[in-house]
Amino acid sequence: MILAAPTDFCFEAAACSYGFYLLAPNRWEAGARTLHTAVPDDEGGAWAVRIDSPHVEKVRVRVAGAKPSRPQAAAIRRSVRRILRLEEDLSSFHAICKRHPSLDGAAQKRFGRLIRSATLFEDIVKVICTCNITWKQTVAIVESIVRHYGTPACNDPTVRCFPGAERLAAARVSGLKNRCKLGYRAPFVLELAREIASGRLDLSTFENNGLSSYELFKELRTIKGVGDYAAGNLLMLLGHYDRLAVDTETVRHFKALFPRRNPTPTNIHRHYKAFQPYAFLAYWYELWTDYDGSIG
Repeated sequence: MILAAPTDFCFEAAACSYGFYLLAPNRWEAGARTLHTAVPDDEGGAWAVRIDSPHVEKVRVRVAGAKPSRPQAAAIRRSVRRILRLEEDLSSFHAICKRHPSLDGAAQKRFGRLIRSATLFEDIVKVICTCNITWKQTVAIVESIVRHYGTPACNDPTVRCFPGAERLAAARVSGLKNRCKLGYRAPFVLELAREIASGRLDLSTFENNGLSSYELFKELRTIKGVGDYAAGNLLMLLGHYDRLAVDTETVRHFKALFPRRNPTPTNIHRHYKAFQPYAFLAYWYELWTDYDGSIG
């Protein structure tokens, strides 16, 4: 499958500029510049895919083994477009970057599309798994969720997709705690899965709903286990970039930039106000350039 990409798209920047590329079922193959992952279809199945970009403004999706039906192929394409944010227009962000010397490289590198999941449910669970924990533990927890509860791919049973809400709703709190080490997060994740599976919660209401970032932030905070930090990150994953998710890494970064300034949330937000409505992307580009040398 070949998907058209926007003129301001860069595959590597989209695939590797946010930590989700390191979380199962994602696997980045550095030498081949290929993202291996698994995505769901609309029939309860899953598909192992390899994603790369052999040509500018083109994304290639390869599905080895069994051939998906037309509806299944359509679901695969839709998932990949969501993962890489191919529908987003970042021209306004890049225009802002060109006016700020510290961010000019962001426009040149076509930076701004931060990888996300095939579904919002997967995004929410993964964000919850980043709270009050080390990154190494987050990676291990998500890998365990996929290994124990994930859907085997139709074209490669050795590969598993992140479990959908219906599949995870059948789990037990004890299983999520003991098998996956979710700790206090287990009841939150299980309740979220069961609310969605029962139809009491429709996550589509959080996407393309016309709500302001402030209104959407308040709605996200009603999900148990989603605090201010998690809601801030989920706003970004939903395409709202005007609110920072301040954590210890944000404070560390701000102190490194401005060692004589007090790194309070108020001062941090005030500094990035100059880049609105793309404060999160401006901050993340600065952080990403610090990490860029370690990306395979």
